[in-house]
Amino acid sequence: MIHINNFIDKIKFFEARNSKDFVISLAEAKNLHSDITKLLIALHEIEKTPPVNVSNNNEMSGGNW
Repeated sequence: MIHINNFIDKIKFFEARNSKDFVISLAEAKNLHSDITKLLIALHEIEKTPPVNVSNNNEMSGGNW
């Protein structure tokens, strides 16, 4: 995710300078693409994993009290 953070930082930098254009190198674009793809794959894996059901059925007995 370092490339996504670098991209965000660059956008903030150019916005602060009121720049009209923002250009990145092909290598930076490929790295950004790679990070985004990894995130999407991880999200897809999380979404297809069935949710874990947690049961909180605690029964307490006071006995003969």
